[in-house]
Amino acid sequence: MMHCILEIEGLSKTYRESHALQNIHLNIAAGDICAVIGKNGAGKTTLFKCITEQVFPTAGKITLYGKSEAAEVRQERRKIGALIEEPAFFPDFTARQNLEYYRQQRGIAGKTSIDQALKGVKLLTTGKKKFKAFSLGMKQRLGLALALMTHPTFLLLDEPTNGLDPEGKAEIRQLIQTLNEEKKVTILISSHVLSELQSVATRYVFMDQGRIVEQLTAEELLNKTRKTVELVVNDSGKAAPILEKHFPDIPYRILPDHHIQLFGGMDKTDQINRVLYSQGIGVFSINVTGGDLEEYYLSLLGGERDA
Repeated sequence: MMHCILEIEGLSKTYRESHALQNIHLNIAAGDICAVIGKNGAGKTTLFKCITEQVFPTAGKITLYGKSEAAEVRQERRKIGALIEEPAFFPDFTARQNLEYYRQQRGIAGKTSIDQALKGVKLLTTGKKKFKAFSLGMKQRLGLALALMTHPTFLLLDEPTNGLDPEGKAEIRQLIQTLNEEKKVTILISSHVLSELQSVATRYVFMDQGRIVEQLTAEELLNKTRKTVELVVNDSGKAAPILEKHFPDIPYRILPDHHIQLFGGMDKTDQINRVLYSQGIGVFSINVTGGDLEEYYLSLLGGERDA
């Protein structure tokens, strides 16, 4: 069983009358790519800032790498890399000059850490190009390079794909997957668009109004959102062996009240209907359901689909 890198118990943050976080409970295991999904203002950034001690929680407990005492947690935070909001880079500095400034400011030993970080985000060949001339994707990758300079084992990325074009988003997702698989970095990443992270996340945490409303593994989310064919027949017991005989490659399960759920066959609904009818089975309805991640997201959080 994977050991727990982060444990959060009863975490809350209040600003006067505003509850930014409300009783958050969250565990992150080593090897996870955990996606925190929520609309803007859901509390994602506040959560990340509490973990990195940029903000002090009003209540609750944070345990990092098994350590929960304040001084110990502060020491363990050195193993964390974080990209929270846009880093303040110098517009007239090159990528290397910007990282060198932060290396000295943060006391990071060894200049080789800059080359390694730039190589990891594919910015090693930018040369004398100044930060102000970077594309948005390049700027985000430089922010990621800054987070990687300390060789973290745990990486926090707050909306790293925000504002990027499809190519830039794909690059960030590929970098995340590479860091996780090759460098064994555990990653906590946030977004307000569920579909942006579905190809890389192993777990999902849905937030709304400062609360966690649901936590799911990737497999659980897939099961909740994958398309199925829903049949209502007059006799499910007789229909089942007919389906097995004529559609042996389509898994199914029998539900109460003569409902049958098929996990496949979306393009064969007419054929299924004809076969059952020819065998004396009455089909009252046949519908394709599920399959939209964003609709599931909205059903949890409410509101309109993000543009």
